[in-house]
Formats: sequence, structure tokens, C-alpha cells
Amino acid sequence: MTLNYTEKNPPASADSINNAVRMLGVEKNIWITKFWSLYDGALLDDQVLIYSTGEIVERNQTYDIARSFPGQILVGDDSGGRLVLTDKSVVDKFYLIGSGDPFLDDAEIFQSIDALVEHVLVEQGVLSESVDVVTIGKAKATPQEVLAIKKGLGLSSSVTDLKEKLQKENEKILKGVKAVKYERVVAGYRHLIRFDS
Repeated sequence: MTLNYTEKNPPASADSINNAVRMLGVEKNIWITKFWSLYDGALLDDQVLIYSTGEIVERNQTYDIARSFPGQILVGDDSGGRLVLTDKSVVDKFYLIGSGDPFLDDAEIFQSIDALVEHVLVEQGVLSESVDVVTIGKAKATPQEVLAIKKGLGLSSSVTDLKEKLQKENEKILKGVKAVKYERVVAGYRHLIRFDS
């Protein structure tokens, strides 16, 4: 799935990012800091709001995240009462949890922000649960990537056929599949393949 930026701010300044990192007590190279270097806050697909450097500290304090979820930080919300948390470490793991839920075990976990947004869109009926997996065609796949994609998607076609398809743009590899089943593979090779609904 390709994210649609309904609204986006210009990149945050290095000073703003450093100040937010210091106040949140997080590592400098976690997901949110990379996001801020592109956009200082954004609304994704008209559903998921990612907080700016100016909002994030206040939002974490309001929801008492440091006490309730000491290993995570609040980076956004789904515009429907659920919070988007990510780990304070450099591991890209995203949690979608009710704003009043004190247990991280109750959260839904995603390996990418794309997968989380897609899940929210499916729940809202905005995105069909049945999707196609298509090629991007702008990057050359290594033999290891071709094999990993073949295995991860459970394809029966030959490696040569898949390699040829990966070189073309918008070539369908799988049709009418459940996105949830393949989100990890698609996220891992998002420079080569994507979901299309």
C-alpha cells in the first residue's frame, strides 16, 4: 500500500528534532525522528495523525505514556480514539491501542506504519480487505530478494518469471489476497512490491 499524505508539514528543523528527542528520552535514530526529517507531522490517508515535534511531548504527557508504557512513545492517533505507539528503541514496531487501555498486551502490533494505516482503513471500510500484490519496477531485485519474495508470497512461478515481472511496473504477482497475510513480506520489500486495491 502506498501512503496518501492528506496533510503534511515541511520537514522539522534539526533543533526541533533534537529538542523532542531530548525531552522524550529516546534514541536519535528511531522511526519518528526519520519521519520528522521528511515531515514535521502529517495526516495519513485522512485517518492516522502523526504528531509534529511541537505536539508530541504534550501528547505523551497528557496520556501519561512514560508511566503507562515506559518502553514506548506516543507518535500519533487513528482519529477514532486509539493511540499509535512505537518502541523507544530503533526497532520499527507499531502498536495500535485504545486511549484508555492500560495494557500493551491488548494492542494490535504492526511491523510498519503502512501496515497499521492499511489496517485502520480496512476497519473503516475505506480499503478492501482483498488486495493485489503488484510490482513497483523501479529497482533491480537481487537474486536473494527474488527468492525471498517467491518464498514469502508462496508463489509457484519460476524464479526467472518472477525476476522478469519484478523488472516491470504494476505487474500483478498475486490477485485478491488478504493484505494482513502478506504485509510483512510487502513491507520488507516495499522498494520492489506493494499492495494495490
